[in-house]
Amino acid sequence: MKIPFPILLCLLIMTGLQTDGAQADHIVKNTQTAPHRGVYEISFQTALNGQNPFFDISLQVIFVRPDSARVVVDGFYDGDNTYRARAYCDTPGQWKWSSVSNWADMNHKTGTFTVNSSSLKGKLRKHPTDPHQFAYDNGEWFLHIGDTGYRYVTDTEPEWKAYIDQAAQAGFTKIRTWFCRGRSDVSALFQEDRMGMNLPYWQEIDRRVAYALNQHPSLILQLIPFGEDTAEIRRYGDGDRASIFTARYAQARFSSFPNIYWCVSNDRDIVSREDKLGKRDIPLSVIHTIGMDMRRREPWGTLLTNHQRRFQGYSFTNAEWSDIITIEDLDQTDGRAVLLYWRWGDDPVILDEDRYECYRNPEHPRYFFRRLMWACLLSGGSAAYGGLRTYEAYDGELKGVQGYADAVNAGKLKDGAHDFQYIHKFFHDTGISLVGMIPADEMAGCDPQQYKCIHDQEKTIVYLQNPDSRNPQKANVANTKPSVSVHLPRGTYTVQWYEPTTGQWLKDEKNSRITGEGEQKFSSPFSGDAILYLKIIKK
Repeated sequence: MKIPFPILLCLLIMTGLQTDGAQADHIVKNTQTAPHRGVYEISFQTALNGQNPFFDISLQVIFVRPDSARVVVDGFYDGDNTYRARAYCDTPGQWKWSSVSNWADMNHKTGTFTVNSSSLKGKLRKHPTDPHQFAYDNGEWFLHIGDTGYRYVTDTEPEWKAYIDQAAQAGFTKIRTWFCRGRSDVSALFQEDRMGMNLPYWQEIDRRVAYALNQHPSLILQLIPFGEDTAEIRRYGDGDRASIFTARYAQARFSSFPNIYWCVSNDRDIVSREDKLGKRDIPLSVIHTIGMDMRRREPWGTLLTNHQRRFQGYSFTNAEWSDIITIEDLDQTDGRAVLLYWRWGDDPVILDEDRYECYRNPEHPRYFFRRLMWACLLSGGSAAYGGLRTYEAYDGELKGVQGYADAVNAGKLKDGAHDFQYIHKFFHDTGISLVGMIPADEMAGCDPQQYKCIHDQEKTIVYLQNPDSRNPQKANVANTKPSVSVHLPRGTYTVQWYEPTTGQWLKDEKNSRITGEGEQKFSSPFSGDAILYLKIIKK
């Protein structure tokens, strides 16, 4: 079923899903006040006198928080004889700053500003009580529902505003986007002679990251500076000045933004050897070098990860610079790969690529991607969707970034992301999160293609997938009422059923409460797939 965009938006607002809005400018420049968890920017004017503004002139700014903690950031050249430095305003109160530069016009400058309260949620962190989950800086649990919008910040994409606006409205909370103009074209970031940055391109990236922050401050961008440019990544390992400066410049411009985290590269073969490298091979040591360099420079604790080729897993689970386990696999409707790394590591696990709606596409995308999201969430991690071919340039058809609802209404997509809004609604209605919950498929019969289960001492969530085939690519939801047997500790439980395609709660009046222990059978009051929510009220 196609849902026209205005109706979809209305549904989102009614269900309580935050679509944000341009309440204020969350990036302030040379002012006396700044918003808590926003961005404060200082600018410096100077004459260059023939010097290379990127490599010959250095600038650092020391920010001192109200508690006297110091943060040192790199300044960055932004054209027109102007340098800038940015702070992530993570602490309310009066801040001080001072500059250090090898250029007299910018050395030993000082100033103050005051950070006032705001509604911004802040940067993404590992949850303080459950390292497998995320939280914003304000402590609120982050429900990860990802999308792949590789070319969102690419300057040749005309539909970028519609893309990001409709992504937020559809329920996405994280967007994957790279800096390169093409999947292997990081050269767009440089001047042709590699003696500096291509400033108009960086300024366009800046504009789009800022737009996302101001319009949809709860939406996180995963920034991938090196994209899939194998040659450029290898140059970094060889000590190329421009490659190394790219990562430093990117951090100087964007690490202060609360709506971003870093992913070094995308979809490369990570290998232990240093020679006889294949077309997509990147030595593991090079990613380690980039990761360590970025971690060492990172002033605001922005999260950092890497992404590698399908079925390769994640090579940096124990790396000190890595904060997120990022994997690419296929047909993870049972969540097995996520669950494997949930058990191995102590970081959030994200399945950032599986099938796309227009590439390796499933026969029934709405059901497939609904299964994928629920299965990965109940495996202790999360997943990402992919609709159009956003790794290729916009062509008005299936390529480039376009608004999800626009693409559906134009017949370019079916409905693969239509039910993500109801994932939000489930957690909004129950008032719960997945923090501290343990994946427990064994409680529901150890058949994760049929049943996914997660629980803690107070509550249990079971997703009854009810597929009509064991082949995830071909499966559709069966038109039957599913049942499940759940092994429960002794107690009295409330029983609620949630329909993941409508966001409706349906009660089975005869079986709205049970008392017992061991195997307990539950039958859905409706056909299709279903969410069973059990909450203990008496032990």
